[in-house]
Amino acid sequence: MRFAISTLGCKVNQYESQRLREGLVSAGHTERPFSEGGADWYIINTCTVTNRADADARKLVRRALRQGGRVVVTGCLAVVYPEEINSISGEVEAVLPDQLCKVFGIDLPSSISAFNGHSRAFVKIQQGCNMSCAYCIVPQARGKSMSRPWEDIVSEMDVLHARGYSEVVLSGINIGLYEEGMARLLEKVLTHTRMPRIRISSLEPWTVENELIEIVAGEPRVCKHLHLPLQHGCDSILKTMGRPYTTSYFRSLIDRISSGSDKISIGLDIIVGFPGEDDEAFEESYRFIEGMQVSYLHVFPFSSRPGTLAAGMGGRASDEKIRWRARRLRDLSREKRQSFARSRVGHVEEVLVTKVCQTSFFGMSSNYLTVQIQGSASEGAILRVMLLDMDGSTLRGESLGQCSDS
Repeated sequence: MRFAISTLGCKVNQYESQRLREGLVSAGHTERPFSEGGADWYIINTCTVTNRADADARKLVRRALRQGGRVVVTGCLAVVYPEEINSISGEVEAVLPDQLCKVFGIDLPSSISAFNGHSRAFVKIQQGCNMSCAYCIVPQARGKSMSRPWEDIVSEMDVLHARGYSEVVLSGINIGLYEEGMARLLEKVLTHTRMPRIRISSLEPWTVENELIEIVAGEPRVCKHLHLPLQHGCDSILKTMGRPYTTSYFRSLIDRISSGSDKISIGLDIIVGFPGEDDEAFEESYRFIEGMQVSYLHVFPFSSRPGTLAAGMGGRASDEKIRWRARRLRDLSREKRQSFARSRVGHVEEVLVTKVCQTSFFGMSSNYLTVQIQGSASEGAILRVMLLDMDGSTLRGESLGQCSDS
């Protein structure tokens, strides 16, 4: 059987698609590129965080139908809104993630051994979320929080390291809910693996412990990078969203992180246009974000999800005003990203090679900066790089040689 997989959404989806891929290949099946046709089965692993994600899934389903073969849609959209899938075509089968083994007649491996098409590997450490934020459908799609045993995580990382991966990203739905905390998990991973570089994916602000900040600031193998979903910079909107913190708490958190090390890149998720966000609330949020020492923003226009509390809320701004607000925040993000990059010029950073071109290559620094370097290198290697200058928005560096443990 020839199969093709296309994955939408988060790092957990990417991980779960890799696990399915390895299960199918182990059973003797052959993978085909999704875009090239010729597959017997087309598998689409979906996200449903936003309306845009749903639209992307529908587009992929229609493309697969045109290419022939059977179409299976799984992932969060299949769990929460199966009618979205069924309305496209009677020839499409919506399959819950825990039913994939039955459909394909395979056993899924307990862990992965590679990460197809990536220079870094994502390692799933946790599943589910116990929160009930007003805008979010994810708890309905993923259930309650469950932690993966640390021994399984370590074993998987050892296999990935042996296969040549030099960086893993610890991923989950709400990884701050990991049993005993992220700091304890990092201590075990650092003690029991030789993985050169460990990156933490998005962390909810109220789960960031002082011990974790100390590890990120002081441990060379842990990437100097934290991504925090702030979502809004106005207390009244945060309360309506159901977020369990205030802007005062968040500012204190940013100050604690920044005082730990000026090398740490801090990214934020921001929702714009949430119900009740008038001009005053937006400006308050903008000023709050502008005044903080953060490195970039991921900006998302509010997307109403049926079945969430926010879906029934009024007071939403016009689409035109939401687009204008999003542009302002994205402009602010560019300013902050360039300011942080300029602050690192003249410093040496450890850079993971992610893309190799004819006369140069690109890499990602520990603190989430993209750097272009002249010369040649192997994808996946970690180099010591002197950051020389910026050409527009491009940060340029000079390789000082490969790190000994990569």
